[in-house]
Amino acid sequence: MVVRLGNLSALKDFIAFLATVSGDISHITAPPFILAPSSLTEFPAYWAERPSLFTAPSRESSAERRMLLVLKLYLASLQRQYYVGRTVKEGLKKPMNSFLGELFFCEFSDHDLTAEKASTSTVRVISEQVSHHPPTTAAYISEDEHGVHAQAYSTQYTTLSGTSVMIRQSGHAVLKVDKYNETYLLPLPDVQARSVLTGAPWPELNDTYKIVSSSGFTAEMTFTGKRMWGGSRNCFHASIYRTADSQKNAIFTASGSWSSKFSISNASGEEIELFDLADAQNQPAPMTVKPLEEQSPWEARRAWGATFDAIRRGDHAKINGEKSKLENAQRQLRKQEQMEGRRWETMFFTRCDADVDEDDAVKRLFDQLDDHDAERMRGTNGCWRFDKDKEQRWRNGQGSSRPETPFG
Repeated sequence: MVVRLGNLSALKDFIAFLATVSGDISHITAPPFILAPSSLTEFPAYWAERPSLFTAPSRESSAERRMLLVLKLYLASLQRQYYVGRTVKEGLKKPMNSFLGELFFCEFSDHDLTAEKASTSTVRVISEQVSHHPPTTAAYISEDEHGVHAQAYSTQYTTLSGTSVMIRQSGHAVLKVDKYNETYLLPLPDVQARSVLTGAPWPELNDTYKIVSSSGFTAEMTFTGKRMWGGSRNCFHASIYRTADSQKNAIFTASGSWSSKFSISNASGEEIELFDLADAQNQPAPMTVKPLEEQSPWEARRAWGATFDAIRRGDHAKINGEKSKLENAQRQLRKQEQMEGRRWETMFFTRCDADVDEDDAVKRLFDQLDDHDAERMRGTNGCWRFDKDKEQRWRNGQGSSRPETPFG
C-alpha cells in the first residue's frame, strides 16, 4: 500500500486517534483508502492454493520428509496470507472485518507432475466467521481423494504499538494425513504491520513457533525481520528434529525469506531445494468460486460486493456508504437477538466445551508444548471444530435459523 500525499495526513490523524484507544482496536472503522477488496474469511484459502503441495505428504513414504513437506506448505502460504493476497511490491492493505455468520467457499485444482503417476488434486475450502466479539474465523480445508484434511480457527486482537499495528492471533490448525494416520498441530503467528505512518507498511513476523506431529517430529521456526539497526524483511530459520531429542539435532533446516525464496538443507548442510515463490511452478492455482448470483447472500463476496466494487474504483464515499449499510444491519440483528433471548447458530462449526476437543491425537500434541505455546494455540474464545452433520444439513437446504440475508 502506497498512500497518496492527500491521504497521508488523514492516515496520521487516524493513527493518532488509535493511540488514544486502549485494548482491541479491530472494530474501529479504518479510512477507506487503506482497505483491500477482500474479507478475513478468505484468508484460509491461502493454505489451499497449491493443491499438490497440500496433498504431497500423502505421497511420501518417509515420516521425516512428510514433516518437511508440511513445513514447506506452511512457509509457502505465508506471503499471500500476510500480504493479504497482494505481492510484496504492492504492499499491505487492510481486509474487511468479517461479520458474524459470514461464509466463504472455494476450490483449487492442479496437476502433480512430480509423482510417479500424474494425479489431480482438488482442495475445497469452507470458512465461517463464528464469532464477532472477539472476532474468530474457523475453516475446514479438505482434499478427499488423497485423504488430507485441515481445520483451523483464529481469534484476532489488534493493538497499536508505537507506529506499528500488532495483530495477535490465538488458535491453531490441525492437519491430518489419512494414509499414515498422522496428525500435525500448526501455530498461527502474530503479525506486526510495520511503518504504518509512512503510508507504505509491510507485515513482519517475530517470535518462535513449533509444528508438532504424531509421527515424532517437530519443526521449530524462528521469525525475524528488519530492525532500526539492520536486517532484512520477512526472514526466518527453521529446523526439523525428533521431538524426543533434547539436543534438537537438525534432520532438515530451512532458511531465507517467507515472502520471496528460501533454501532447504539436509543434516549435512547440503542444500537440497531452493523454493522460489516467483517461479512459475510455484504459482497459486486459480481459485474457483461460484458466480455472485449463485452464491448465498451470506457469502463474503456477494455480501460485500458493492463495497468491494467501490474499493476497486477508489470511490471513498461509496465505500463508506455500502460498508455502513451492512455493518448497521448487523448491529440491528444483534440487538434483535438480544431482545428475543436468542443465541447465534453457526452454520458449519461447533464450539467444543473442552480445552481442545475430544481428539486424543491432538491432546497428545498439546502435551508436547510448553505452557506459553499451549495457551496461545488453545486461544481464548473456545475450540472450534468442523461439524459434518451441520454441513450435511446445509447441503440438504436446512441450515441454521439465520435470516435470509445478512442485511436482515
